[in-house]
Amino acid sequence: MTNEKPNYFMASVILTLLSLSITPSFGAINSEKVVGAAACYDCHISEYEGWQATAHFKAYNTLHRSSEAKDIAGKLNIKGNLRRASRCMTCHYTTQGANPRAIAGNSCESCHGAAKDWLDLHSEPVPEPGYTLAKTEEAGMIRPHRLYRVAENCYQCHTILDEELVNTGEHSAGSAFELVAWLQGEVRHNFFISEGEENRRAPQELNPAHHLRVLYVMGRILDLEYSLRAAALATQPGVYADAMKKHVEDARARLEEIQKRGGNQGLTSILKSMLDAAGQVGLEPNNGPALERAAETVKEAAQRFGSGYDGSKLAGLDPLLPKTYKGTVYKGN
Repeated sequence: MTNEKPNYFMASVILTLLSLSITPSFGAINSEKVVGAAACYDCHISEYEGWQATAHFKAYNTLHRSSEAKDIAGKLNIKGNLRRASRCMTCHYTTQGANPRAIAGNSCESCHGAAKDWLDLHSEPVPEPGYTLAKTEEAGMIRPHRLYRVAENCYQCHTILDEELVNTGEHSAGSAFELVAWLQGEVRHNFFISEGEENRRAPQELNPAHHLRVLYVMGRILDLEYSLRAAALATQPGVYADAMKKHVEDARARLEEIQKRGGNQGLTSILKSMLDAAGQVGLEPNNGPALERAAETVKEAAQRFGSGYDGSKLAGLDPLLPKTYKGTVYKGN
């Protein structure tokens, strides 16, 4: 977190993926540089307390005890405490140390990056405008305005990138995750500008309606990117391959609807490049390289969108935005 700009949102889940050797690690957090959420508490009291009210926080004490988790572990022959199983740790917990161990559920560093190199730096006196913030990014902090980088953390785990986990373990193939509903719900933490008194719906330094449109589009783009990456891991017909094919098809359909409603030539061009890439690649098993290339095309387009749009010309998307948000919001409405 940063105490120099409003904290826009906490994204949902930890950066790393599941631990099979065949599973890519698209932005793995360095557990040796994790300091833990308590290190953020002194300056970010309300944010910390808000985190304690979330499902991410509570998972540390509840997930490994659930009958569903134990059933999946049994099918995969995972023994012992699930908080020590790498296959579980990578998406459900914050890990720390050279030999990673779970220290919490998904937390501050799951979204903003391992903090050892930037924790002190980001709260130092600012010698000139922008200096400290730029230095924190160089040191590895993922600041909220890096929308793609923060939001991809959600999709790297809410899309299941492990065929065996689904086909053998009977884990769900992914969750019905939509970015706005969660980032305006229980994982929001916009306390800074109200001095810790109010957890506002969207950053007030931006037009909230415009910001939500950008969040919505970015989420739907990332859904396509990570559905393609998941499909690339399918090696045989079955539940996983079928689910990921449907994920890609559903993600494409949502982006086609955005393209139709957006009414913006630049956005139409960006969406066309990714829709063409996804539409021209086969979704059958063992087509990993082609699917990964398509995913990279989508990623590049997502980054162009994130750096070039403020949502002011995307009013046509408002009917697509969620009307209700997820979870219980801490100190907000």
